[in-house]
Amino acid sequence: MSAGGKRAADVLLSARRAGRLHHAILLYGADLGELEDVAKTVAREILASENLAKNPDFFELRPEGKARNIRIGTDSDRVGGEWPPNSMRWLLHVLRESAHGDRGKVTIIYEADRMNIPTANAFLKTLEEPPRDTTMFLLTQRPNDLLDTIKSRCVQMRVDCQPRPLDDEEWRAWLDSYVSWIKFLSAGAHRGRIAEAFMRGYALVNSFNALLTRLSDESSDLAEDKLDDMSEELVEALLSSERRSLRKRMLMQIEDVTVSAALESYPSVSASRRLSRAVAALEKCAAFMELNMADAAAFEYFMLSSLKIWSAKV
Repeated sequence: MSAGGKRAADVLLSARRAGRLHHAILLYGADLGELEDVAKTVAREILASENLAKNPDFFELRPEGKARNIRIGTDSDRVGGEWPPNSMRWLLHVLRESAHGDRGKVTIIYEADRMNIPTANAFLKTLEEPPRDTTMFLLTQRPNDLLDTIKSRCVQMRVDCQPRPLDDEEWRAWLDSYVSWIKFLSAGAHRGRIAEAFMRGYALVNSFNALLTRLSDESSDLAEDKLDDMSEELVEALLSSERRSLRKRMLMQIEDVTVSAALESYPSVSASRRLSRAVAALEKCAAFMELNMADAAAFEYFMLSSLKIWSAKV
């Protein structure tokens, strides 16, 4: 946990020990994994449990499906009268039941901004009349996308954290190749060698997607014994969340090295103009990915935009 995450956890733990911890805490920041660490640190003390996954009074709710929404749960989804797991109505039902232990209940809602209007409205009623001895953590990287009525009923805490840089030899080599490609274009070496410029760009697209997949698989925190107890939809949701977090870290590092390469390769005025366009293209690429465009297609858009930006004479 970073220094910012530790500070946030310490503040919440102090409030807990003083009996002043609010029933609903909205944690927001750049790194979803860091927000999770903060929430689980506090949850472990509340429940006096190191193994939250096996604690019957600890619950998690995540977005799932192709649209990556937190689903509300419908009557047609019910099996044997039970609400489907990992749905808002399931969560609200289990929170209203009596706790198994004497320390209350804790829930974490991941990517809370992924609640649609019906789901958010259903949850809002619980925020207004919270179950006794229940602590709810809402985690988000996009707090402005949450309903104001939800935010106003939570204690909001910004966790000062940035996605941790990736320490992978193949990824560092990719970044070096990307910088080399920018310098190749900026020096005008591509003129008369357009095919080479395109081939190098597309090689970077392909290797980026392969690296994203490999690093996502290798960094997964999902243990095999944990997977056995999960539905296919929830497993897919967890893996998708991990991939999104990793992807964001990679794009941030790309932005960092792009800035360095531009400043080394162009006069200050030209560098500033090109950088603003390149960063805008990268942000648009990230937005496409958030809208579930295939990662390779979204990144191809960024690389083609970059080719135009860095090879233009003006």
